[in-house]
Amino acid sequence: MLFWAAVAQGQQLKAGYAKADITPTEPVRMAGYDLRSSPSDGIHGHDRLYARALVFEAGATRLAFVEADVIGIREHDVWRRKLSEATGIPVANILLGDVHNHAAPSPSPKLTTNWERQFEKALLAAARQAVAALEPVRIGAATGRSRVGMNRRKVIPADQDSPLTFDENDKSQFFGKFKTDHPVPIHEFAGVVRLGANPAGPIDDAVEVVRIDTAGGKPLAVMIHYACHGTSLGGRNSKISGEWMGRMQEYVEKQAPGLGSIYLQGAAGDVNPRVVGGLDGYVDNVETTWALGEEIGREVVRVYRGIAPEPLPDARVQIETAEIRLPRAYRELFADFTNTTVKAPTTIVRLGDQMWTTFPGEMFSQIGRKVKAASPAGYPHLMGYANGYIGYFPEQKAYAEGGYEVATTHLDPAAERIYLGAIGELMKRFR
Repeated sequence: MLFWAAVAQGQQLKAGYAKADITPTEPVRMAGYDLRSSPSDGIHGHDRLYARALVFEAGATRLAFVEADVIGIREHDVWRRKLSEATGIPVANILLGDVHNHAAPSPSPKLTTNWERQFEKALLAAARQAVAALEPVRIGAATGRSRVGMNRRKVIPADQDSPLTFDENDKSQFFGKFKTDHPVPIHEFAGVVRLGANPAGPIDDAVEVVRIDTAGGKPLAVMIHYACHGTSLGGRNSKISGEWMGRMQEYVEKQAPGLGSIYLQGAAGDVNPRVVGGLDGYVDNVETTWALGEEIGREVVRVYRGIAPEPLPDARVQIETAEIRLPRAYRELFADFTNTTVKAPTTIVRLGDQMWTTFPGEMFSQIGRKVKAASPAGYPHLMGYANGYIGYFPEQKAYAEGGYEVATTHLDPAAERIYLGAIGELMKRFR
């Protein structure tokens, strides 16, 4: 495990927030579902997509949280270098993630489309504006709960025959390239794991809210942390949407003039919204998506209003960056027997009693809870889908159960133990 560290302290904490519109103005390829074969054909209602930036300054150190309302930012390090060049903030101090919205496109830094060029311009503008807006702030945090998310590892209860596939948002006999007038019955065995609602399965239901006010007590920004895929709209949906998290942020911002929100996706690898279009008999319905967003938005607002932010007159930031090496899945060794590791770039940041740990992919919720439990800070947060992407990170016990995440992961079952050990060692640097 290789690491880099920085510590800064001294002056009063400052923060700046900005967002810029990245909503496509023409049809684009949406990502997240193999079922789709055509570009987008519009936008749901008044939904918008944004790039959002929140910059902190403590002494001579600046730290940037940058999130985009998209899915699958490609080549994070290229984008982070662009952000660094635009703002002067060191690459290591930039935490770049996406909300994992399956009703949105996936940006590449190659800039081969009009939308990607629009995305780049907006992303860098938001970061620059956040830096320019830096001012002394107060900060506070609290935690609520939400059941908008639901475990998505459905266990088939009994042998059955049905024309439905293992994942109707991936392959279907009723939509897409495999559509047929003569669907065949498909046998499923009792006990197999498929994508679908599992009400008895575990999730992390914490809604972690960080409130940032100006020194004069006016609303400035709110950081929202919750672990749940942006998949209430399934593979048959062809319109751009901010998904439930976009609606949540819109709702929250309306409650306080001047307030800017930034949602940080969590350990959502095994968590979907409790309603997913295409699964469990549900159809795509943006009204349902908006209702889910407003439901969790109300909880965010309730928690936010109960926080009394305080100044940090001697603000201290500590940043630890590591490249954690994890064992590669056995089946992948046949392609290259010398390539036995998967590298997980990891950043841990402590600011007062707040701590953020990044993960470059889709961590299972219960691993995320273990990471937070290992933190010495009073308010630990997991920022998934950030600073890279290595795919799914299942719990070790999930490998015996099977399912989509286990079938597609690049990681060996021993990865959980090795990763948590490395995180524990990294956490010791903050004690």
